[in-house]
Amino acid sequence: MANKKDSCMLIDESTCAGCEGCTVVCKQVYDVPKGLFRTKIKTVETGSYPKVVTVFNKKACLHCTDAACVMACPTRAIHKNEQGLTVINKRLCIKCNYCAANCPYGAISFDRSGNVMEKCTLCSDRIEAGGVPLCAEVCNTRAIKYGAREEMLTAGKKRVLELKNQGYANASLYGETQLGGLNVLKVLKDAPERYTLPADPQIPWGLKLWRFLPLTPAVFIAGGATLAFNFLHTRKYGKKDAAGPE
Repeated sequence: MANKKDSCMLIDESTCAGCEGCTVVCKQVYDVPKGLFRTKIKTVETGSYPKVVTVFNKKACLHCTDAACVMACPTRAIHKNEQGLTVINKRLCIKCNYCAANCPYGAISFDRSGNVMEKCTLCSDRIEAGGVPLCAEVCNTRAIKYGAREEMLTAGKKRVLELKNQGYANASLYGETQLGGLNVLKVLKDAPERYTLPADPQIPWGLKLWRFLPLTPAVFIAGGATLAFNFLHTRKYGKKDAAGPE
């Protein structure tokens, strides 16, 4: 296999059968809490009967090069590992949810039962050991592949050309340039928006500036005060909502 930093995943959404095999094996092996998923097949339907078009989108962390979640984390708990993948150091995580709030793909969740943030790691432990992500191993239609980035880019572009020749004029390869390049590439039959993917995701300037602020005690105190206020505010109005309208 190529250098781990030069490797990535390629998902051909045009051949995904929506079987959820990837979802099941991920939950079983990583013991993902009930109601949460590190990866999940999203079914998107457009049009009206009898002309309904269905596409599948494997929703999970795409491991952006320019990762908004990494920039947003005040404690550096969410960071890039040696493989260039986005992972979470749960000992440093203060559960502020800034990573989840800033993820353009909605790929990070909060596990209330375990009081931890939950997301796909692209099976970084298996990759480190020379293996491939579980979802690539179990995919029935071989829609998911993992290998050298240049090989995945070549394969993705070749598949896009095939789809265009089949009449899918809007077919594209998603992830080559978005957010500095994603570690998960996607072959799409139609525009990204059809798959509920942002065509050109951007990182807010405020978040870019926040990344370079020194983490002084004052910053932590201010952050703690903000979190406390948000908690009390949510609790107050949560109780009011639960009680129903007056």
